[in-house]
Amino acid sequence: MIPDNNQKEELQEKLFGIKREEEEKKTEILAKKFGRPYLNLNILSVDKDDLSILSEESAREGEAAALKKTGRVLHLGVRDPENEKTKKIIEDLKKQGYELKVFVVSFSGLNRIWEKYKLIAPEAVSLRGVFNIQENELREFEKSLETIQKLKEAITDLPTTNLLATIVAGAIKMNASDIHFEPTKNDLRLRYRIDGVLQDAANLSQKQYFFLLSRIKTLSDLFLNVKDIGQDGRFTIKITGKEKRAIDVRVSVLPSNHGETIVMRLLGTSATKLNLDKLGMEPEMFEAIKTQINQPNGMILSTGPTGSGKTTTLYACLNYVNKPGIKIITVENPIEYQLEGITQTQVEEKSGYIFAGALRSIVRQDPDVLMVGEIRDKDSAEIAVQFSLTGHIVFSTLHTNDAVGAVPRLIGMGVEPSSLSSSLKIVVAQRLVRQLCRGCKKEIKPPKEILESVNKIISSLPKNSGIKIPDQISFYESKGCPQCHGLGYQGRTGIFEIMAVDKKIEKLILNKATSYQLFDQAVANGMVTLVQDAVIKAARGITSLEEVEGVVGSLKVAAEKTKTPH
Repeated sequence: MIPDNNQKEELQEKLFGIKREEEEKKTEILAKKFGRPYLNLNILSVDKDDLSILSEESAREGEAAALKKTGRVLHLGVRDPENEKTKKIIEDLKKQGYELKVFVVSFSGLNRIWEKYKLIAPEAVSLRGVFNIQENELREFEKSLETIQKLKEAITDLPTTNLLATIVAGAIKMNASDIHFEPTKNDLRLRYRIDGVLQDAANLSQKQYFFLLSRIKTLSDLFLNVKDIGQDGRFTIKITGKEKRAIDVRVSVLPSNHGETIVMRLLGTSATKLNLDKLGMEPEMFEAIKTQINQPNGMILSTGPTGSGKTTTLYACLNYVNKPGIKIITVENPIEYQLEGITQTQVEEKSGYIFAGALRSIVRQDPDVLMVGEIRDKDSAEIAVQFSLTGHIVFSTLHTNDAVGAVPRLIGMGVEPSSLSSSLKIVVAQRLVRQLCRGCKKEIKPPKEILESVNKIISSLPKNSGIKIPDQISFYESKGCPQCHGLGYQGRTGIFEIMAVDKKIEKLILNKATSYQLFDQAVANGMVTLVQDAVIKAARGITSLEEVEGVVGSLKVAAEKTKTPH
């Protein structure tokens, strides 16, 4: 009698069952030999979040699976605890701070568990150092995150496996530069820094916080069990699909009274769109910089506080001078953009590779143009100055409040005035202001006292600055719309103060003139101040007077300090 299909299936199932039982018995005997507890995975349910602690690639290669996580205790199933690849997984998990309980399991049991990886979003099982997001998934996330309010709604009921991807997608959609995770007594506060201003995005649960903390630390190769000191790391967001791109992420973890705070800085990896004429300079300022950076030698400085756009300006300058036949080398901390055709090196202070040492090595590499991320001490200042005096162009940054402040700062570091006066060509002080959203900006009439201050500031523009302002000017503000995610602003632009070093200023530097004397001469030469340029941006409808005062201070105070134009 020939069995029918149903009988065949029943027979096959019985045979498979017998084979599984035999395999489990052999595995149980093997566990006793290894001195490890045995676990039957065929009757065990595994949570996807726990499984995703190991990537599928690592799990299959090392014949292991993360089975259950309770606090810092992790149950790990392995086929052979003596296998070298399995040992590597165990060592790595211990370094991450997990207290491991290792079970010996069968290969068929592992295969059953590995099948669950198909149910996990790809980004949840990324390798350490790389966070993968599918392009189509990113687009779907972005469609549902038009405003911060919608982000709050989306995150509330989100499974933890999609949590980090949604937060990252929200940051990309809203052009955020930083993501802040701030634990409080009862929950986690999520904030984005958008156009330089922190915006509340959502409040997450304690469970979501612990998942994110563990996930981000693992991606950044940080110690999970270290909680009482700060840690710094980095990883890469890889967006896969037709338009492959990558975003570098710098991570800072810091202990606080309610847990560890996390800040993720998102850095674009391409600076091809950074052009000098797109930074927001008045045409006269743009021409002044072009004239100086086209010279065969000299030092060009960008000054301002942290986050004022100094590095962006330097990258734009490098893009401008980057031509065939020229060798450009940078020394940075960190490398914020990858520049095609330019040699970039990153200092590592922990290993002793500091700015001064890097500069001494670089000058022997025969560059035509050198970019120093920051002049921070006498050694780096003197090397940069001397290099610029020997037929090279040097770009760098300083932390000063205005353009003329760069001179006493460098002399205070120990640079000789005679060397500085010969090497320094131009100083660009700058800040960033938010641009009004074009979709919702509306004309307003500012209060009388504000208008009086504005008019006084505009009328104080140097007559030889070349900048023309219409007699009738209008001012605007924005209330927020879907185009700007309800914020009223979209993107930022620079405000600038440019001091070009001519013979008169060169003589003042040589004679150790005060900042006031340098400022007066620079204004006499036609220098437009930061406050004046900010007001010009408001008068052109680019930004609001409220934003101007938030960046450069009270316009009333600034107006009182203005002098009659030369």
